[in-house]
Amino acid sequence: MKDLRIKISGTSGQGIISSGDILSYATARKGYYVTTYRAFPSEIRGDGKCYYTLRISEHKALTATGNTDILICLDEDTIYECISEMSQNGILIYDSDLVKDLKETREDIIKYAVPLESIAKELGSPRSRNMVALGIVVGIIKNLHLEEQILKDIELRYKNKPQEVIDSNKKALNAGVEYSHNKLERKDNYENVKMESTGAKLIMSGNEAIGLAAIAAGCRFFSGYPITPATEIMEWLAKELPKFGGKMVQCEDEIAAINYALGASYGGVKSMTATSGPGFSLMQEALGLASMAEIPVVIADVQRCGPSTGVPTKTEQSDLFAAMYGTHGDCPKIVLAPMNVADCFYQTINAFNFAEQYQVPVIILSDASLGPRRECVDLIDIEKLNIINRQKPQLSEGDIYNRYEDTYSGISPITCPGDLYGEHVVTGLEHTVYNAPTPAPEVHRQMTEKRFRKLETAAGQFSKAKTYGDDEANIGIISWGSTSGPVFEAIDKAKEKGIKVQALYPRTLYPLPTDWIKGFIKNKEVIIVIEANYNAQFKSTIVERCAHINKGMEVLEFLKYDGTPFTPEEILEEIEKVVALENSKHELTTNKHTHF
Repeated sequence: MKDLRIKISGTSGQGIISSGDILSYATARKGYYVTTYRAFPSEIRGDGKCYYTLRISEHKALTATGNTDILICLDEDTIYECISEMSQNGILIYDSDLVKDLKETREDIIKYAVPLESIAKELGSPRSRNMVALGIVVGIIKNLHLEEQILKDIELRYKNKPQEVIDSNKKALNAGVEYSHNKLERKDNYENVKMESTGAKLIMSGNEAIGLAAIAAGCRFFSGYPITPATEIMEWLAKELPKFGGKMVQCEDEIAAINYALGASYGGVKSMTATSGPGFSLMQEALGLASMAEIPVVIADVQRCGPSTGVPTKTEQSDLFAAMYGTHGDCPKIVLAPMNVADCFYQTINAFNFAEQYQVPVIILSDASLGPRRECVDLIDIEKLNIINRQKPQLSEGDIYNRYEDTYSGISPITCPGDLYGEHVVTGLEHTVYNAPTPAPEVHRQMTEKRFRKLETAAGQFSKAKTYGDDEANIGIISWGSTSGPVFEAIDKAKEKGIKVQALYPRTLYPLPTDWIKGFIKNKEVIIVIEANYNAQFKSTIVERCAHINKGMEVLEFLKYDGTPFTPEEILEEIEKVVALENSKHELTTNKHTHF
């Protein structure tokens, strides 16, 4: 067994997330590949459910979603919620002190009823049930040799807590390991779980990757307002930015946050903000100002589920239209969509480079599946990154500075307050090349074309769309963002069944580089557009702009909008349905031809 999915479930306050984090960090430090999915309740306390899925692999894993091999349930409800997701011969670990009569009928899994609460109480720490359960798992998969590293990670996680907290968690872990070795009547074959360690890994979340990349790109100012699931970016930068001479400001709302960032950028400092859907809506007017005044700024939108408050801790890809078209007027901007945690880092570098070079707002579209997700990332050589700064004019005494000079590229050199001979006025009004406000129709036409010309110039620098699968496939998948992991794994599973599928993932969504899509679809019979929203927002964009290239092609959609991420199994099922449908159509056509 070279690949293992572990899921920990329970209610708020039971230590689900902390135990999952400790296990994931320890596993990465032991040299295995790790990817996670964390699901939080909207309630801080109460009966809201927490789920932490951790995938350990000898090779880089693409997604944590999928069938669970080991399920730890610290309450009864999540047993019945999660048991259907378990793989055959998987292990269910539950607290026999709480669940006296297990009401389930799956006979193809192994069930271990462990008195977790009693063990924790004997140690004098009833709240440490989670660590006892974690110790059980560590004992079951003892060939991975995680115990010593987890003990070290307990110390790291609780280093600011009283020593008795650290000691009680260590004792609980050891008690669980000892129970698994001496008292657990083993019925499983998980002693065969053995993986090769390939050295220490860098592990981070998508949100942390955005923060790290911002610092590497030269960002020295962040302004934001707390909002799930983007708050982690602000919290991380609040701790790290000051180490590099930067500042983090927590604002009174998102309107203030975007305007603080614009002010800092106008002052010459690379700046960004981060938010989610409701906050992004509040930022729309200021995005128009950034476009009109040509002020660089980066906005990370970590999308969440539903309009209004919605379901704040669940995932969706429903802000696409807002990012592409939400602002009033003809507003040039760039929208990027990272595919995984590593791509969060590199697309954030691109975001700052595009913002600075082309003096436009750049939006990074992440989501609640990708932002909190932790993955192992290959070590990054900061020195080899290509960092671009804004173009400054060369001015001398007596020069007239045309801030909005109508250049061939659309880019006009920018100064900031205090630059010698670079004084200019900035407003949200339409203006001439000399910065003078005017309502003249010919000037508005000229300057609109100038501002959008920058996007035409930028198009040559966009990251190439990612393709995955068989170049000769007749079935294509087009998607974006965080769905890439389950889609790629589904394509691998389809290949094992003799089904050829190829996927295309543009990392730039606006302005959409249609040449990549047109080249991809020209030899496809069927395209499945996969996205996590109800309105098929990306599909409608593709059909509108590209479908005429292959009029015989069928464009289907596979949508998910229940707040949970896609799994490889459900995507594979959809692929098989499409194959069956196409085969039936082919048989019908063949029969008709034979008949006539």
